[in-house]
Amino acid sequence: MSRRLWCGVCLSIASLLISTSLWAVDLAFYAGPPNTGWIIPGDVTRETDQMVAALKGMFDTTTVFGDGDEVGENSKLAKWTKDRTKDGKKDVLILSCGTMPSGLYPFPNKQPDGSIIEEYLDNGNTVINIADWFGYMSYEGGVRSPDNGAAGAANIMDIPGLSFGSRCNAQVVNAAGKKYLPSLKDYTNDRPWHVEQFKGTDWVVTTFADCGANDADPAVAVNSKTGGVVACLIQKAWPGPDPKADNRGEVVIEFVKNWLTEQGHLVLAVEPRGKLSTTWGAMRTR
Repeated sequence: MSRRLWCGVCLSIASLLISTSLWAVDLAFYAGPPNTGWIIPGDVTRETDQMVAALKGMFDTTTVFGDGDEVGENSKLAKWTKDRTKDGKKDVLILSCGTMPSGLYPFPNKQPDGSIIEEYLDNGNTVINIADWFGYMSYEGGVRSPDNGAAGAANIMDIPGLSFGSRCNAQVVNAAGKKYLPSLKDYTNDRPWHVEQFKGTDWVVTTFADCGANDADPAVAVNSKTGGVVACLIQKAWPGPDPKADNRGEVVIEFVKNWLTEQGHLVLAVEPRGKLSTTWGAMRTR
């Protein structure tokens, strides 16, 4: 393609983006009752509102689910997730309260294989978790559920023995963290990824801050066969911090805008004839 023709195509795409959302995918938040030892309700609301404001224009739709939307496989949250499991797009679900409700994964581990959230991931979609241990339990209705424990994440990701238990916690921002998550600073977390547990699996892990060779947080895992993405960002017991110090929302925003886009995990809403589909990373390279 000639330079002049390519420039014309880019200008046409840019004009379309002015009047439409940037991505042909949907975004949802589960901002229900949290485990207050990790994040308190007011902080869930504040950080969710911040993420909604910063990310809303990038997606076709943005939906926030809260208390009462998450109970059981017929709930509003479950329906949203099921409807987007096989829609051919890479939709994004952010668990901004850090808990795993029964509408996604019935507790305690009642559906270790084939749960709604596992099927959602197995069809190439994205889940982002902050605060508490991914998949550990629910606080729906304001009452702590029976715990899934470590088996929750292990079952959802099909990695026997997977855990996020406290080990080496003094996280130092690495080169990827400085590039993609500029709001991230060196900090102490509570539930690091245990990177060695992903060896020999279908998941490829990228870390943004590390403590030693095998403990990291934030980090993201991408399934090389399904394209599913699981990001656990700042899994830290941090109830009621100074709002100016709370960077959980900023880190998620930067992760979506910088890492997900550059790695091609979001698709541009540009299909003028139902044929053209590209990624921001591909456009920028050209």
